[in-house]
This record gives sequence, C-alpha cells and structure tokens, in this order.
Amino acid sequence: MLCFLVAYLFSTGSTADHSCGSLMGDRRYCLDLSYQELEKPPSGQNVTSILNLSGNKIPALTQSMLEDHQLLVRLNLSHNAITVVDGSALWQLGLLKEVYLGNNKFICDTRLCSFRSWLETNSKVVKDLSDVTCHSPATWKGTKVKDLSTNLVCNNRTLNGIGFEINTESVAGFLFLFGLVVIILGIAALKDRLYNSGRVGVQP
Repeated sequence: MLCFLVAYLFSTGSTADHSCGSLMGDRRYCLDLSYQELEKPPSGQNVTSILNLSGNKIPALTQSMLEDHQLLVRLNLSHNAITVVDGSALWQLGLLKEVYLGNNKFICDTRLCSFRSWLETNSKVVKDLSDVTCHSPATWKGTKVKDLSTNLVCNNRTLNGIGFEINTESVAGFLFLFGLVVIILGIAALKDRLYNSGRVGVQP
C-alpha cells in the first residue's frame, strides 16, 4: 500500500494539490504540524510522504532529525529559526520532490557548507529558493544562499576574503574583535615609544 502511495504521488508530477485528508484516510502519510512551536521534527515510522513543519521554532536541522522520514516527497520547513543545516539531513531524502526552506535564520559560515552543496545540486526541488537567505553575519545578511560560491562558504572566507569570519553578533566574535583592536593599538603604541626613546638617545 505504501509503495502504491509513493508511486501515485510521483505520477501526478506534484504533491501541492494533495491535502492530508486525501491520502487514503491515514494521517501517518501526511502530517500537518505547522505553527505548533515545535523545536524538532517528530519521530516517525518511515511512512510519511508529506510533512509540514512551517512556522515552528526548529533551530537547526541534523541528519538524525529526519532519518525516520526518508520517504518524504514534500517537506515544509519555512518560517522556523533554522540557523544551521546538515546537508546529509537532506541528502538522505532521495524521494524528495518539493521542499520549502525560506524565511529562516541561516548563518552563512562553514557550517552551511554541506547544505550549500546540496542546494546547488537540488535547486529545482526548493520551491522558495529566493527566500533562502543569510541572516548573519551582517556582511551577508539578506544575500541568497544560492548566490554564495561554494568555495567562499566552505573555506570560511566570509569577511571580505580575509580567510576567516568574525561574527560580531556573537559574544565570542565581539571579544575576538575587541582583543584584535587592543593588540593593534598596543603594537602601534610600542613602536611610537621606541621611536621617541631613540630620538631622545641621539640628541646632543
């Protein structure tokens, strides 16, 4: 029966017109859990084909979160609080035909590397691609993730190509930046002091 269901969904070319009530009366095949304040997907039995998790509070997406849902054909994760996506979480969904990922809070650093690679290969599956944008760092806020080069993200060269990222929106990033400024000012002060002491030593 499950094989028939999956074959039926694929034969239509789209799952957009399938409501949960039309899937043979079994709620396991289609779960609408939108706006439930969930922080992770529910555990499953690998029978769900359509899963709507939009409007929740999911902060990240890992492989283990979806390993019980590998028969998904349609997945909606839009309007959550997702900052990081493990690309393997999506790579394992081999039947996926439609996914919605927009309006999240993606941090565009090296942690997004595997997701960026998945996105490049599966861009046609993502139906709200233009809404999949960077939330931070500030340098890239509002930039479409698909427009970031894989090399840029995967090598963590997100601060004007310097070779590392300083995320000033985090405490650690602020302290690092503050310390860097202190060191630079200290070196400048030391050089000035040495220069002045040298001038005093050569006076007649």
